Amino acid sequence: MAGFFLLGILLGMLGSLVIIWHYHIDVEPGTIGLHFLGMGAGFVLSWRLIPRLFGRVPIRTIGLSATALSFVCLLALAWLAPPFDAAWRISVLSLAGIAAGSLTYSLIHANQLRFESAPATAVNHAGALFVAGGLSATAVVGFTYFCGSIQIQTLALAVVPASYLVVLMLNRFPPTLGEPVHHQEDTSHDSLKDLRTIATLLFSLLIFFQFACEWAIVGWLPLFLTHTLGLNPVTAIWALGFYFLALMIGRLAAQVLLPIVSHRKMLLLSVAAAMAGYLLMALTGFTFLALLAAIIIGLGHAPIYPLIAERLDHRFSYHAGFYSGATSFAMAGAMATPWLLGYVAQYFGMRTVMLIPSIASVVVLVLAILIMLEARLMGGKHDDSHHGLLASDI
Repeated sequence: MAGFFLLGILLGMLGSLVIIWHYHIDVEPGTIGLHFLGMGAGFVLSWRLIPRLFGRVPIRTIGLSATALSFVCLLALAWLAPPFDAAWRISVLSLAGIAAGSLTYSLIHANQLRFESAPATAVNHAGALFVAGGLSATAVVGFTYFCGSIQIQTLALAVVPASYLVVLMLNRFPPTLGEPVHHQEDTSHDSLKDLRTIATLLFSLLIFFQFACEWAIVGWLPLFLTHTLGLNPVTAIWALGFYFLALMIGRLAAQVLLPIVSHRKMLLLSVAAAMAGYLLMALTGFTFLALLAAIIIGLGHAPIYPLIAERLDHRFSYHAGFYSGATSFAMAGAMATPWLLGYVAQYFGMRTVMLIPSIASVVVLVLAILIMLEARLMGGKHDDSHHGLLASDI
């Protein structure tokens, strides 16, 4: 499960790297968006290629290769920092996306037994480690910003995959890495059945828009603050760190509050808080209020995914095949959104960047309510008594 921390570093580092590359000074927003598109394209491409190797190549080998590629990509990004042309960095980020996608695939299958036995717990733990990785990447860049070289930050991040690579190489026979291969054929029928259900479609759409909202902030918050408020780069990077911290703390707190707080109220309050944070961020002209808005957005988004993940234990026959497809779909939304927001900022102004995710938050609310209603209509009433979701909560 600790591999999700490395995954969070890979996918969460770009929001702060664009600042140390000085993109906030003279680079067009549309060009910045292409960096996210490159990483997202690599991620999706890996999920087309890696399944063809599954069953022929051990999961451990896929994980080792992905970790090694991550290390190489970070070294290359350090070497290809400005004044090299941005096309080189976009190309390397595409390879980093392939590494992240391959790592995700191997992690999900390596932890298949954990996801099958306790889906909600496994998803929440993986999510917390993922966000912690994004927070750590942001903190490393923030702490090393004044080290005198723009290569230092990326080289410092490269230490993480290097450490993982050493650990994986020394641990020659991880027992979990060989298990999922035996379950692939057994779960294929269930996977097709799950993909036909309305609830699964709703869940996939929800995490698509939810990740899109979360990663809109990850990709554009530092750039937004430097452009609209004139914040210095370090403060803008730490604002992103506050967002990650609020997101992580909020998700951990949500697991404690779920059994005792009305799910309907939690859902409405979280979406309302996220929308209020976006509007405050878009309209404020004060640094303190912008930092407060970043925290509010993080806390607002935090409970939504755990709230839906709690439904996993009894609603579906979840397995590695399902998580693979759902995660790929979610990350497509996560990376496509910052790319599209680049063109929104270029043609409509930087402040509009924070208005688009507020609209997507409404879509998340509607989808979450539909999932709850579907669970009730399809016989979820009995399960609700175990999860604290009563008829009055819908």
